[in-house]
Amino acid sequence: METYKYNINKYNFSKLVSSTFGVSDLNNIHNSNEFSYDYVFERKNDQSTHWHSKFYKLARTEEFKSMYTSFIDTVVKPLYDNQIVYQTIPTFRLQFPNNIAVGEYHRDRDYRDGAWSNEVKELNFFLPITDAFSTNTIWVESSEGLEDYTPMNVKYGEFVRWDGSNLKHGNKVNQENVTRISMDFRVIDYKNYIPSDKGSINVNTQFKIGGYYSIL
Repeated sequence: METYKYNINKYNFSKLVSSTFGVSDLNNIHNSNEFSYDYVFERKNDQSTHWHSKFYKLARTEEFKSMYTSFIDTVVKPLYDNQIVYQTIPTFRLQFPNNIAVGEYHRDRDYRDGAWSNEVKELNFFLPITDAFSTNTIWVESSEGLEDYTPMNVKYGEFVRWDGSNLKHGNKVNQENVTRISMDFRVIDYKNYIPSDKGSINVNTQFKIGGYYSIL
């Protein structure tokens, strides 16, 4: 697990998302009177809020795609020696106080073909756009099978590369008084890339370049 910093003035994802959402403070988005979610999310509905819909519309705009692709190209790609295959549209996460962002503890390979996942050696990138800490962040085991979960504390302006395919992870109920908002995406070193006919869990996009993945 490795933590890196980046230039938030150049890649100001927080400002872009705030503007799109029409809120001045993403930490307090749960206080918006526009929509209320007073139930704890489950796997079946943890991507179903009004804010998720707004984000995924934003993710298809040229403004967002330009910023995100530039971030991948200039910040993420240099961490590899080859071309990379990366998640075309990052996954949006939102964790309100007294709630969770992901409906179950899991390993990402649970949602992929196990043999394929082992061969491609896909890694996860956790990119918070609000500070992520204590009970409002990802909790992850230190080594596969230990289930000795600790929080992934990450400030805005930092991101973490880690093995979400094999390390079990999830959320505690957020006991902080702020909402955590983040993006995550997955990257494969091109030398390990193998197309897969299996589809993603949320929208069933096939794990292929031109679908779930793009290449740089």
